[in-house]
Amino acid sequence: MTTSSHTAAPRRTYMIGRSRPSASIGKNRETGEIALIVAGAFVGMMSGLLIPMLTVRIPALIGFPMLALAAVYVPYRGRTMYKWFEIDRSFRRMRRSGTTYRSDAMEAGTRQEDGREVEVGPPPGVGRINWLTAPFGPDELAVLLHADRRTVTAALEIEGPGVGLRDSEDQEALVDRFGTLLKHVANGDGYVSRLQILARTLPADPDAHAKDIAQRGDDAAEPWLRESYDQLQSMVSTSSEQHRAYLVACMHYGRELAAEGVSVAQQARAAGRGGRGKGPKMSKDEGLAIVMARELTDICARLAEADIRVRQPLGQARLGSLIHSMYDPDHPIDHIQAMSRRNAWPAELDALEPTYLQAKTRESDTREPWCHATAWVKEWPMTPVGVNFLAPLLVHTPDVIRTVAVVMDLEPTELAIERMLTEKTNDEAEASRQAKMNRTVDPRDIAAHGRVDQRGDDLASGAAGVNLVGFITVSSRNPEALSRDKRTIRASAGKSYLKLEWCDREHHRAFVNTLPFATGIRR
Repeated sequence: MTTSSHTAAPRRTYMIGRSRPSASIGKNRETGEIALIVAGAFVGMMSGLLIPMLTVRIPALIGFPMLALAAVYVPYRGRTMYKWFEIDRSFRRMRRSGTTYRSDAMEAGTRQEDGREVEVGPPPGVGRINWLTAPFGPDELAVLLHADRRTVTAALEIEGPGVGLRDSEDQEALVDRFGTLLKHVANGDGYVSRLQILARTLPADPDAHAKDIAQRGDDAAEPWLRESYDQLQSMVSTSSEQHRAYLVACMHYGRELAAEGVSVAQQARAAGRGGRGKGPKMSKDEGLAIVMARELTDICARLAEADIRVRQPLGQARLGSLIHSMYDPDHPIDHIQAMSRRNAWPAELDALEPTYLQAKTRESDTREPWCHATAWVKEWPMTPVGVNFLAPLLVHTPDVIRTVAVVMDLEPTELAIERMLTEKTNDEAEASRQAKMNRTVDPRDIAAHGRVDQRGDDLASGAAGVNLVGFITVSSRNPEALSRDKRTIRASAGKSYLKLEWCDREHHRAFVNTLPFATGIRR
């Protein structure tokens, strides 16, 4: 008798790597850095030609190019002087002009003509926002128009399939279905070009179930039944955290999207004239809101195929409550009574401290503000990791209030293949140049080449091009607790093979990247 040996298929692994800036020329350099080096070389050359004194000419000829190279390449406070220059300049300018924001929601009042609330501007770093609503099934959907970023966003609350409770084959199948969702969004004829996943972790009452039983339990029940239920309840581990997940869709405002919004508005007016009355006066912006609701309807169908359940769309009250709870974690997310778009922002916001942001709301339990610090994912896993590599950061870090935001900028497969081929050509040219100079090949470059080849195989099979950026915001009651939680999050990120960099002196801007606005990535 012969038995056939079953060979288990190897589990799929992922390698993302560190962020690689791109410029017109050069390797891993931004365009501004290349421009600074060229400017330093030009000033040095002109100094050598125009300065007559030899004792001054030679230091100027050598010094200006060396200063430019030092500003770009020499490490300074964890970054470089080129990176810190604009951050320090804007931070000093904001401190001179005052960085304390105070909301005027309480004193704004309403308009006498139609009873609408007076708009209240958002805090620094958010930019100009126009709030709209669109029907979304039986509910309403809040659509935000970001004038400064020229984007249109809307959010859904989702519930994941529980990847950690499945075996490896089911996990990979779920990831493949989500990849299919990204492929359809990127290669489809819709207008959504960016998605954001928000994972919000908040403390919860571990005795909530026991309190509910004490309040609603039947005191007349048999003693043996109550004793059995108490014994069963004591054996069940109760989580002291609540996890909420959100999906944010983003459309970039352009000529085609503007024309579609105008077309939708004209069709609504024509439909109104065909019936009774003059017809609704729908503006172009309201037409954009209808387009966003239509796009999210298609995305919801794809989410169902990926085994991701949509709990509810976020209307103005729910979205305002979510934003409010991110500034003040004491505010329950589901507390939407009397919530409006102008109550979404904190009462006070202070960005004077370079290492954290302070925010306070009027319904806070204490007079002390909440402290927030935001970090960006400087380096994604450089070694092969499994599907659940973010579990230490998302689940296995108790007693830390945090928001993890991952923004995915999608591009069609054809454009992604062209970008991959350009990057592969540059890598091979660099390897050939290093070989001609008899230099040892950097093993990190070899690993990067392998990632490019793997990406090429995925794109050849029809996958979409995805540019990733990640941000993590930690919230605590005081600076001492915030420092402790930052160390805890850094350790958890290390277990997830991530390298973080805290956005000091720009936390008021970095904090916005963990709000449901799908921002933080350069297009």
